[in-house]
Formats: sequence, C-alpha cells, structure tokens
Amino acid sequence: MPLFQIQLFSVLQSKFKTSSIEVEGPEGITVAELLDSACEQYPLIVPYRNVMRLAVNHQYAPDSQILQDLDEIAIITPVSGG
Repeated sequence: MPLFQIQLFSVLQSKFKTSSIEVEGPEGITVAELLDSACEQYPLIVPYRNVMRLAVNHQYAPDSQILQDLDEIAIITPVSGG
C-alpha cells in the first residue's frame, strides 16, 4: 500500500509537533477515504474531521477526487484570530 505524506498546519501541526504525517492507503484512494484513514491511524485528528479540508496540489479537493502517488497533500483546518 502506498504511503501518502500529508502536510499539517495550524492546530494539527501544534498537536503533532511536526509539519507532516504519513498515511497508508490503497491505490485509487479518494480524498474522503484518505481523511478517514488518517483519522484511524492518528486519533488526534478525529475531533477535526468534520471541519478540515484536504488540499491537493495547492487547491481544495472534493471528497470524491482520486489521489495520485505524487500529489502534494495538505490538511487545512479552520484558522481563527484577530
């Protein structure tokens, strides 16, 4: 199974104390399936599952998008501040 490297930002980067994680998933995995796998492999992500989005190659990706091996992937969580 391929490993997908996912860039982290904001609260997730703080919680994991790293800028990226690796998530295992099958060939032809969709964005939604990768997020579900990330939640299974990294339970710290679960509270953010309903509010995070996945960016693929610097663009927000729909849940149905199929991921490729060389895609640049990032989890984007809501940011607050003032």
